Amino acid sequence: MANHRVKDTALFDKIVATISKSGPMSLASYISHALSDPNYGYYQTRDPFGKAGDFITAPEISSLFGEMCGLYLAHIAELSGLRDPAIFELGPGRASLMADMRRAWQHTMPSLTAAPVHLLETSPPLRCIQQDRLSDASLFFHKNLDHLPAQPIFAIANEFFDALPVAQAIWRPNANDADGIWRHRLVGLIDGQLGFMDGPPLRSDEARDWALGNLKTQGAGPHLSDDINNHTIAEYCPLATAYAGKIAHHLRAYGGACLIIDYGRDGQSGDSLQAVANHQPVDIFYQPGSADLSHWVDFSAIRRAAEEAGARLIGPINQGEFLRNVGIIQRSEALAKLADVKTRRGLFAAVDRLVSNQQMGSTFKVALMLPPGTGLPPGFTTDSKGATLS
Repeated sequence: MANHRVKDTALFDKIVATISKSGPMSLASYISHALSDPNYGYYQTRDPFGKAGDFITAPEISSLFGEMCGLYLAHIAELSGLRDPAIFELGPGRASLMADMRRAWQHTMPSLTAAPVHLLETSPPLRCIQQDRLSDASLFFHKNLDHLPAQPIFAIANEFFDALPVAQAIWRPNANDADGIWRHRLVGLIDGQLGFMDGPPLRSDEARDWALGNLKTQGAGPHLSDDINNHTIAEYCPLATAYAGKIAHHLRAYGGACLIIDYGRDGQSGDSLQAVANHQPVDIFYQPGSADLSHWVDFSAIRRAAEEAGARLIGPINQGEFLRNVGIIQRSEALAKLADVKTRRGLFAAVDRLVSNQQMGSTFKVALMLPPGTGLPPGFTTDSKGATLS
């Protein structure tokens, strides 16, 4: 793993100056600086996707991923019976996913192809790519979710929530070792370099938000409660909760659906923060602004936010299971019959990468946010006959 002492950056100097003036910052603040600083932030200065970037997402692996997502949203839109919807994508990257979905809609639901496309994107370089890639669409860019269109939205968020700034807390025993306490994990200066340090204890209301239970007990959710000791870490992403709540509120008011695809689990993951540069893991503090920072998504937190806003979250289920349920195997086999040997081999390799439990199939999860109701949507059960959204 690369060492963060190799080379300082202009953003490193800026963060150090901020800490020197105001004291240690929250981990979420550090990540926000590293990813979103207007002059030096990772996503503000580059196109990080693909082989020439730092990582490859599912839409870059195969256009079949976008095609299946598009066909699925079209089916959900058809089941909903809503008129004049808008399309919305959170974190559209190079617009590969949206382009593939819109191509699928041309043959299955032209009304969705004609619908306005709203994109939550703050990166100037990526906005340029998106405008070029989606030049035939009526595009609207958003920096936040404060001005969503007053109409139904059919939305998708692929590897969006994992990139939102996450905060961490660390469990420390008290002096008498009779119990312990959760403390905020902060970023400060240690011998002139960035590093972690303990901050103030979590308040009771913060512990509730983090689903950590009673501060004086080991009530830390399904994945932490069995082994809490000194150095145990919990994570909470306040922006994920805020975004999920706003989407849920909109779905309750106007209808629609939001497909969420990300790596994570249905509960706390512990210390899942990671940094990647040039397709390789690096230190969290490696050259701030030069590496991608991400974390595992806590789908239970998204569910709580959705339900508090009056919507519901179906799932999550494994990405491999979802893609199989919606027909990716049958679609790939049909395409393979028309392809040469080399293309067919590449097609099956790409599909295996998306669905195999040894690759992305079980690490990545799929959930669907919907307005209030009781119906189980297709894709989340192997038998979707008669499924409704009522």
